[in-house]
Amino acid sequence: MNKRAQWLQIMILGIAILMVLYGYFLPASEKCRLVPSLPECKVPETTKILGFVPGILQEQETAARYVMPMVSLFRRETVDIATVLESTETSKSWFTASPKQAVFESQKNEREAKLFVFVNKAKGKLKIYVNKEKAGVIEGEGLHTVPINVNMLNSENNIIKIIPTTPIIPFVSNIYEIGKIVFKESYIITNNRVSLPFSIVENPKDILDIKLIFETNCFTDENLTVFIADKKIVEDKICKGVDKDVTDIIVLNNMTGNLTFASEGNYVIDKAILNVRMQERTWPTYYFYAYNVSKPITLRLGFEGTGMKKLTAYINGKALSVETSKKEWNTEINRYLQEGTNSVLLIPEKTINVTKLEVE
Repeated sequence: MNKRAQWLQIMILGIAILMVLYGYFLPASEKCRLVPSLPECKVPETTKILGFVPGILQEQETAARYVMPMVSLFRRETVDIATVLESTETSKSWFTASPKQAVFESQKNEREAKLFVFVNKAKGKLKIYVNKEKAGVIEGEGLHTVPINVNMLNSENNIIKIIPTTPIIPFVSNIYEIGKIVFKESYIITNNRVSLPFSIVENPKDILDIKLIFETNCFTDENLTVFIADKKIVEDKICKGVDKDVTDIIVLNNMTGNLTFASEGNYVIDKAILNVRMQERTWPTYYFYAYNVSKPITLRLGFEGTGMKKLTAYINGKALSVETSKKEWNTEINRYLQEGTNSVLLIPEKTINVTKLEVE
């Protein structure tokens, strides 16, 4: 055998070895394209590679906030001044009397009350009555100050009556000419308790916790007391705010009640909220096997009803937005797939009923 024939045999053997190696290391998709009869290239008889009925998918609620209005608690002293009688004359003798009277108003929670009587002309003494009780006796012209016992005063209408004393000598009259009588009172205005109703609609089983959060401005040394459904949850001088877990109290009171702030001092409560955190929801992940991603593969979804449905389908972790008002929706998903095992996860914006999940 000559050398040329030997080299030809060697070349043929080398080519055969290269072909065997190429076929061994060739990707599966290329093998099936070149030799579709190979056992590993056989496609299952059914084209549906995933079929499931997910059912009702709940929306994810991360938190709900129940915002309360601003609350002012205060206790302060106020002064009011009013004229109750003006330009009048009263007289009394042994046989006649001409008393003068008027009606005036006063406030609740008086701390101090006075009458200022301006007398232009005087003879004898002048008796002053408030609600039929003697408030005082004055004598002479000029300005007179008459302190009033606050226990004499009503919360609304009061009657002042003035009349001179009886003269000693018959057939003589005691006379008082009044310029005006002024009533001055100092009293306390209070707004020391405010209740705010609330009703939490979330299901207690889905709630992780409920926190009461608020900020305060304090202008007092008095304590601020906070109640939920008549149960005291805090009592202290609070000048920065509160962040307190109140889950058990609210759940025990069927998720409704009153949030009450009370103090004998001056507080402004702002940005008060009941912050409801929900437990994390999880949704099932569906797995399927794709033999050949070069052929069109479709994701099909079915829904109950024809209202607008919005959800996100995560295919191998890649987001695919779904928005439709139809009962069925489909799209090709090859660009999201890989050969072998794939996954799909559905997360709705609102609670929906998914009647069909298919990949084919």
